[in-house]
Amino acid sequence: MKPTYHILKGDLIRLRPWLLLVTIVSGGFILFWDVPLAWYFKTELDPSIHRLMGTLTEAANGAFWYGLAAAGLTSSLALAHRAKDEEHITRFRNQVRAWVFMLVSMLTAAVLINFLKIAIGRYRPRYLFNDHQSGFEPFGVALKMASMPSGHAQSIWSAMIALAFLTPRFAPLYFVIALIVSISRFITAVHFVSDVIVGSFLSIAIAFLMRRWFERNNQSVRLSMS
Repeated sequence: MKPTYHILKGDLIRLRPWLLLVTIVSGGFILFWDVPLAWYFKTELDPSIHRLMGTLTEAANGAFWYGLAAAGLTSSLALAHRAKDEEHITRFRNQVRAWVFMLVSMLTAAVLINFLKIAIGRYRPRYLFNDHQSGFEPFGVALKMASMPSGHAQSIWSAMIALAFLTPRFAPLYFVIALIVSISRFITAVHFVSDVIVGSFLSIAIAFLMRRWFERNNQSVRLSMS
């Protein structure tokens, strides 16, 4: 069996083409399309679309998804403690592992995203609209002012990818939810398009890497529904 280090190193190498693609695409948006699209979404879209997307974007609130994972973890621990036979004890312990994976994946992505926000220091679109101020000030922009990567895009994709691994039968639904909610971030002109692209990609990549870590000993993070 390959050491975990070599497995994760191989995964990182396989991520390089995707990282290059995301860098090129997001760079194109930064240079040519982010600002005009932000103005378009802010000034040209029907207000009803803004209201709808403003409602949908609340689904990215990380508190709900952390709460769901914490509730799943707590209930699985309680069930494992109360189980009498080895089969059920093993089953509920595996569920504990699955919920811990979800929490660790989301937390890891959130820490990375918040660090990058400060390191990159991109001003949010509202500063473009209010003060005609845009661009980057690395390590010079407060977290609440920083735009790239999108924290809400990270939050929803981290949660949905983790849930897709836990309950694969619902994966298409999770992907649709993540796509709609992340799109809402630039439709409401809260973020630039490239902010959402980068935040989404990083959260997806981290979820896959965390899954490999938690499944390194042939243990699955999939929840048993039986």
